Amino acid sequence: MQQVTVGTKYQIVIPKEVRKKIKGIKPGTKVVVGSVDDQTITVRKLKKNWLEATQGIAKEAWKNVDTTKYLEDLRNEWEK
Repeated sequence: MQQVTVGTKYQIVIPKEVRKKIKGIKPGTKVVVGSVDDQTITVRKLKKNWLEATQGIAKEAWKNVDTTKYLEDLRNEWEK
């Protein structure tokens, strides 16, 4: 565990060693802060919603495909 200091605005800095272990922590990342008891604070990275998590997932798959021609070919198959 790392020791950190709470600033005058009740802010803390997440130590570099911890940031390395938790993938995806960068400025602007949303976290959830809670208390387990009167001595324990938890900080957890907020999970992305489905839309954010899947955004761009097939970008590379369609990179070199003429989508207009692809759709036309599919429609032509239906008519056969």
